[in-house]
Amino acid sequence: MKQIAFILLINLISFTMVGQNTQPSSIFEIGKDEQTYRTICEAYPETLLTWKKDDYTQSALLWFDFLKSMETYADAIQFNLKGLKLWIHIFWNEKGEINHIGYFVHPASRQIDKKELNAFFSAFSRLADKPDFKSGMKISHYTSASFPTFATSR
Repeated sequence: MKQIAFILLINLISFTMVGQNTQPSSIFEIGKDEQTYRTICEAYPETLLTWKKDDYTQSALLWFDFLKSMETYADAIQFNLKGLKLWIHIFWNEKGEINHIGYFVHPASRQIDKKELNAFFSAFSRLADKPDFKSGMKISHYTSASFPTFATSR
C-alpha cells in the first residue's frame, strides 16, 4: 500500500511541475470500453513500424529500449513488474509524449492490482526517462510485453 501511495504522490507532484506534460495520460484496460478504444485507435493512424519506414530492426530496437525504460523506472520506484505479461497499446502524440496506454493482462500472467498498474503507467508516461518518440505525427504500437525484459537493444 505504501508503494501505491508513493506513486500517487508522484502523480500529484508531476501535475504541478513546470515543463512537464501536465495532461494526465488516459490509462485503460482494453475490452472495458470498446467504443472509446476504437476512437483512440482511429485518431492515431500511424504505427511505430510505418514511422520507421517499415524497418523492423529500428522499430524493435526502439521498442526494446522503451520496455527497458519501463523496467528501469519500475525498479527506481520499487514497483514489481516481474512476472507480468500483457498486451499493451501505446499512443504517442506528435511531440513524442504518451497520451494513452491501453493494456490487457494475459491470463498466464502474475496477477497485479489494476489500480496500482494504472498509477504506475500514469506516472511512467509523464515522469520516466524514455526513448525519443518525437515523430511529428500521432503514432501507436500494439504488442505483447513480459517482464523481466531480457531483450537488449545492442
